[in-house]
Amino acid sequence: MKKLLIILSIFVFGLSMDMQAQKSKKTTNEPIVDEKKMAKANKLIEQAMAEENTQKKNDKIRDANELFKDMKMIKEGAIIIGDAYYNAGDLQTASRWYAKGGKENKKDLSKKVGEAYLEDAFKSKDTKEEQKNMTKAFQSLSKSVGPVEANRLIGNEYFDMGKDFYPKALEYYLKAGYNEGIVMIADLYSTKAETRALAAQTYILTKEKKGYKKAGDLYFNQGDYLKAMEFYAQGGVMEGYAKYAAELKKAGKIEQMNIVYNVIADTLIAKGTPDDVYSYALAAEKENNYALASDLYKKLNDKDLHLKYKAYLLMLSLNYLDAKKVWEEMGKTELTDAVDMNIKELTNLQQNRMMLEEFKRNSPKLTVKEDPNSGKLEYDQRDLKLREQYYNNPVIVKGISETVYKISVDYVKMKGNGELKDLVKTAFLNYAPIKNLLDNFTLAKKVTQTNVTPSLVTF
Repeated sequence: MKKLLIILSIFVFGLSMDMQAQKSKKTTNEPIVDEKKMAKANKLIEQAMAEENTQKKNDKIRDANELFKDMKMIKEGAIIIGDAYYNAGDLQTASRWYAKGGKENKKDLSKKVGEAYLEDAFKSKDTKEEQKNMTKAFQSLSKSVGPVEANRLIGNEYFDMGKDFYPKALEYYLKAGYNEGIVMIADLYSTKAETRALAAQTYILTKEKKGYKKAGDLYFNQGDYLKAMEFYAQGGVMEGYAKYAAELKKAGKIEQMNIVYNVIADTLIAKGTPDDVYSYALAAEKENNYALASDLYKKLNDKDLHLKYKAYLLMLSLNYLDAKKVWEEMGKTELTDAVDMNIKELTNLQQNRMMLEEFKRNSPKLTVKEDPNSGKLEYDQRDLKLREQYYNNPVIVKGISETVYKISVDYVKMKGNGELKDLVKTAFLNYAPIKNLLDNFTLAKKVTQTNVTPSLVTF
């Protein structure tokens, strides 16, 4: 037992000595602030900054640094000396001393120097000097916050200087990949008519879909749809395509609209998102846009619906023989039999449709011109007069109305399959005189020949 107590005593004594040694070791590395030495060091630094002789200046700085070393203030002293050079405007030397100020202070000190170089760059009236200081600013800021953030900070400084410096701000925002800043400048450009084109070019610098959309929207809202489509196409902005298609529909340019929707469909299918294509196809069905419906279902690999609307499209021009071939391919015997049963009526209807097309083709077309006084778009008065003369001609009025009534007679005679009759009716309801002179459900005559007026036979 006594032996054990002796061993424990030795162990405790040894542990105590180790702790004291570690404590002593720790304290020897801590700064020993000596007020007299500190005052002398500061005085030497002050004298050095006022000294014009480089050698004497360096000697005084070296002596001050030795005093800091004596006080175990190597990092602290380096920062104090760096501050002296910083305040004197010698950023290069300040940066060299700050580098000795410890890793824990590196970011803050580098940022401090970088911001000072930045300020000097903006003050400089010499282009080379400005670029030199800007390079040093970037290098220092990069050490502090990284190259990306450094470019963003420099860009912000140029932005704050006003619109004349936006191009320089953009230069650094691009380097930083700071798209928010690019959009911010583009938004400001977009507020004035004279810089809207510049705004569009700025938006697309982001190389992002939203940038191309904003660029396209600028032109779209001005009614320049073709220019808008250039940007929508570059960015794959399907919303822009859909807006353009809607405008084409308003203008009655259905073929062009269908082309746009086909492009949209190709893009969506390539992206693996065909659901919207189905919605466009359904909308085309409801609007009797059989050309578009057929195209879209073909892209969606739905053969039955593709062939169905292909046949419907053929029937819009009463091309019943080619439609019959499609129905044969589909095995639609009820429709092929209906064509055979009504071959005489269909032939007559086809011929009279061609007559309607001839009257429509001979009708004077209307062109739109801008009124020089009001600036509004109006129909050309000469075209209006020619059109009025055409439809006031009794021969034209009689020819159109008699053709319409012949169509009514043959349509009413048709027998059998209701789907075929509906397709024929749909084809003829595309003509205004049919709608005006015949019942829109049965195509029976609703206006007698004596009551026919030019307005009722106008296409």
